Amino acid sequence: MTDAVRILVVDDSAAIRQVLGGILRAAGCEVVTAEGARAALRCLRAFEPDVILTDFNMPRLNGEAFVRLIRRDPRLLDLPVFVVSSEDDPGIQERMKVAGADAWFDKPVDVQGLVRTIRAVVSTPREDTGSRPRRRPSEGLEAAA
Repeated sequence: MTDAVRILVVDDSAAIRQVLGGILRAAGCEVVTAEGARAALRCLRAFEPDVILTDFNMPRLNGEAFVRLIRRDPRLLDLPVFVVSSEDDPGIQERMKVAGADAWFDKPVDVQGLVRTIRAVVSTPREDTGSRPRRRPSEGLEAAA
C-alpha cells in the first residue's frame, strides 16, 4: 500500500485513545481520535477514515447506537467498523454484529492481529467496483451529530 491507512479511534478513555493511536501510528497508519461517538460523528464530516475502531461502553451514545447511525448513511455502508472492547457479554457482541460492526477485538487487544486485520480489510477491493471509494467530507451524518 502506498497511502497510509486512515483510522478513526473512538473511545471515551484518553489512555486507550493514546495507546491505540500510538501503536497504529507506529505501524504507519494515519490516526484521528474522538472522545466519544458524538465527537466521532463530527470528525466524520471532515476526516475520511478507511476503518473505524470503536469501544462499546461509552457515555451518552454507546458503540451500538454509534454503529447504527453510521450504517444509516449510504456513503458509510462499506466502511469497516471494528469494536475494541473489554465487554465480554456474547449478547452484546451479537447486537454489535447486527448493528453493523464488522469485527470484535477484546481488550487488551492483540495489536499485531488488529493491524493485520485492518490491512487485510483495507486492501480487499469491494466486489461491485473493485475499489474502496471515499466519500466526500460533510456528506451525510449532518442530522446524526
